[in-house]
Amino acid sequence: MDEERAEPVNEPLSLRDLVEAAAGKRDASGLRLAEIAEAEGFKITVTTINAIRQGTYKSKPRPSTIRAIAWLAGVTEDVAFTAAGQPVPGPPFADELPPGVDNLPPKARRAAIEMLRALVDLNRRSVESLSETGDAPEADDDALPPSWQRLAAYSGPDGHLEREQEWSDRGEEPQAPSEKE
Repeated sequence: MDEERAEPVNEPLSLRDLVEAAAGKRDASGLRLAEIAEAEGFKITVTTINAIRQGTYKSKPRPSTIRAIAWLAGVTEDVAFTAAGQPVPGPPFADELPPGVDNLPPKARRAAIEMLRALVDLNRRSVESLSETGDAPEADDDALPPSWQRLAAYSGPDGHLEREQEWSDRGEEPQAPSEKE
């Protein structure tokens, strides 16, 4: 490899650099790159490829676009997501759920989903505030507030549980919750 063509190892790449690398590696135009990616099951348009190459792409690339560019350039998805300035996604969350989670009753499912929505929102706001200040998160930063354990352990108002136990002790059926609960 010629020294003048070698990329510095520590210099971060951009998506534009990766698309150029893919074009050089495959000796292909933007149209041909899109066709090659499509043949392998990736979704990326020639318009997107050409806009990235020309430096006129203004949108936030979708994960599928980033994955296609990674494959075309022959780099890992971690490299491509970093080049796109986006966090590297972890494995699908559903793959990490414990056995038996599909057997949870509707009320437990709703509670779990609401907790996940709150965590996703906290993470999104944390990432947005970090990008506004220009601070980069630390490698082990999980973007949760310091009080996350207290928040996760909070079960909300539980006066209804005491009433349900009282009704059960008397042999009565629990009543529908009032609008205040």
